[in-house]
Amino acid sequence: MTEPRLETEWLMTLHGRIAEPAPAGANLLVFNVLEARMEGSGFRAELIAPSGDWIRVAPNGDWKLDVRLIMRADDGEHVYCHYNGIVAWTPTLQDRVARGETIHGDEIYFRSAPYFETASEKYAWLNRTLAIGKLREFGGGEVVYDLFKVL
Repeated sequence: MTEPRLETEWLMTLHGRIAEPAPAGANLLVFNVLEARMEGSGFRAELIAPSGDWIRVAPNGDWKLDVRLIMRADDGEHVYCHYNGIVAWTPTLQDRVARGETIHGDEIYFRSAPYFETASEKYAWLNRTLAIGKLREFGGGEVVYDLFKVL
């Protein structure tokens, strides 16, 4: 029997800039998303407020992501993006980021599962799209993901 495969195709790249986290509880960090843009085939959008990133810190230090973004496309249409994810931290990587270094996607398991909502007829295809996000780089308050559409 042939092993089943999950097929994906590149959808877009998400560039974000975040503020320093606000510790909101024993295991909760809240990041204000200062800027973000999504760029892909047939879609380009910029962040509008309110948007944010709520992170639950697991006992082993891993992060459980809960990100909510409101984006305005270049043509004025609005798209809501919500995703959960997992970041498998090591103390070494956390120290590097704290020193201002950038880490790359091949150094860490940093994945997300975005989905979209919009009232726009032009972007209605996003309402039927589940994506998987893979970190490209993170550090210095900047984050870059590549998003892949699950086919």
